[in-house]
Amino acid sequence: MTSVQEAISIIESKSNRLSIQKVDLIEALGYSLAENIVSQIDMPPFNQSAMDGYAVAMHESSDYKLMGVIKAGDKSSFELSPGECVRIFTGAVVPNGANCVAKQEIVIVLNDSEIRVEEVLLDLGNIRPKGEQIEIGDIGLPKGTFLNTGAIGFAAILGVKSLNVFRKPKITIIATGSELIKPGQTLTEGEIYESNTFTLQAALKTSNFDAEIQTVEDDYEITKSKIKNAIALKDVVIITGGISVGDYDFVGTALSELKVTTGFYKIKQKPGKPMFFGYQGEKLIFALPGNPASALSCYYNYVLPALNLLSGKTNAHLEKRTLTLQSNYKKTVKMTHFLKGYAQDENVQILEKQSSAMLNSFVSGNCLIMLEEGRENWSIGDKVQSILIPQ
Repeated sequence: MTSVQEAISIIESKSNRLSIQKVDLIEALGYSLAENIVSQIDMPPFNQSAMDGYAVAMHESSDYKLMGVIKAGDKSSFELSPGECVRIFTGAVVPNGANCVAKQEIVIVLNDSEIRVEEVLLDLGNIRPKGEQIEIGDIGLPKGTFLNTGAIGFAAILGVKSLNVFRKPKITIIATGSELIKPGQTLTEGEIYESNTFTLQAALKTSNFDAEIQTVEDDYEITKSKIKNAIALKDVVIITGGISVGDYDFVGTALSELKVTTGFYKIKQKPGKPMFFGYQGEKLIFALPGNPASALSCYYNYVLPALNLLSGKTNAHLEKRTLTLQSNYKKTVKMTHFLKGYAQDENVQILEKQSSAMLNSFVSGNCLIMLEEGRENWSIGDKVQSILIPQ
């Protein structure tokens, strides 16, 4: 069997960034940037007022002669001398000669042409200097940046209309099993509701990925055909169930006949021991156990990091934190255990219902506690690695 770290290394070695595509700015959310964005402007492009108030050319007196008004969007033609000021509004150009903006709350208007400032003013107070946020020639967004809301807005500030991004992988999820029926239908004896496609699709959406969904009964030829078509059309194929060694587990045989190269089969872990990873050219194939908690644990540990690498993310793996265990636990020495947990502050608690078939603890859990192979007993107060789950 393959160790957890060996499995991660094998997957990483086959998870190469996909091609680059150009997308409109508003469509770039959730992608990773494939180029450095170099600023073509200073931002702000001029000395800018941070307040509604009065731009003043400071002098010894608190009284100033009012020379006019500048609102946001106006071009300023004013050249202020000491003792002069203009009425100004947030975002407007600070005129030449002004070295402070007195906010309107500290100003008394004496008449149409004169004001009095009631507090001491500071040099450059309430002025956003030209280039304060970024200067011409600076890298505003480096290659590999994940384009979240802030990144989209910042690119717009710089005047960028479109972006070169790494393409997101095209994904198919195939759930196998004759016992599976869709939620909403009436169960008969021997049937269960199919949940893996819903679980994995929701997990994918949380991380800005989409997938085509398919189900297949326990029929070898149909199973092989669906997997073959998915590999031909997609970058990543995620299969759940049918990968063990039962009489009706056809996935392994189908993958072998389709000449999918095996990266590994079976990992020294619980849950998720009978997991398969393989590839055909640049196409990645994951066959996950059918038990829902096993499938989701394997997705977070192996599938999601691969998807992140394919789409150009620089931080492919989920965040890990070293936390203090608040539970006692005994496990098999030879296996790594991934336990659903709840992390709060610097502590982490092992939740109940850890069976590979049970999703209950994923509802309230926010992390997977990783207890490495080579150790049997874990106690309250031990430091453990906890993998934070995207919420």
